[in-house]
Amino acid sequence: MPSWITHLVVANEIQTEERNEFIFANVMPDILEGYNVKKVSEIIRDYSTHFPKLKELNNIIVKLPNIEYFKEKYKNQMSNPIIKGYYTHLLTDYYWNNYAIGKYFYNFDKEKDLVKLKLQDGNEKICTWDEAVKIKQKDFSQFTNYLKHDKKMKTPIFTEKIEEYSKELDEFEYTKDDIKNTVAYIEELVQEENKEEKEEYSMFTKSELIKTLEENILWVKEKLEELDIKE
Repeated sequence: MPSWITHLVVANEIQTEERNEFIFANVMPDILEGYNVKKVSEIIRDYSTHFPKLKELNNIIVKLPNIEYFKEKYKNQMSNPIIKGYYTHLLTDYYWNNYAIGKYFYNFDKEKDLVKLKLQDGNEKICTWDEAVKIKQKDFSQFTNYLKHDKKMKTPIFTEKIEEYSKELDEFEYTKDDIKNTVAYIEELVQEENKEEKEEYSMFTKSELIKTLEENILWVKEKLEELDIKE
């Protein structure tokens, strides 16, 4: 999945009402998984917070966020900045993983869980699914270092509105402490000393990832325009 910094960059490019709450919601699907924010009221794993749906890409069955399900269920609540931001997160996750897996991952041996991974130098690597995902995520992490150097972004602050608006999400409950701990974590994440950026991408090139981010933002904007929200 793309990093929280990537999600924050996307959120900052979207013009919307109640931006603070919207920006916060762009990390919400990841909070209760407990990988980033360690102190949460409930741990929910297996990406159930992303409403997963199976999709076949290059003869590989993968889980991607079910963006149509979420859109249909909450179509009348999209003026709520938390619902809209949550949806934006799902759109961004869908876009990046559909792109990366669809372009670079190919089935090699289903029984042995082996995939063929295309590398940016033109070579191919046969590895397990988990190994391939680690390579993808390492590139995403490297790109995060670039974004932290290059992009200025507004980070959310705690407001009572976040907790209030979050109650419209039927599936999950976010406590006040969950929200405060997340805001604190984001501040630490943005302010922590940046790692030196090196040109050590395996699958992608930096220019490709910059272009993908730009196209991701345009696609998200189009999807949000389709909602025809009455503010």
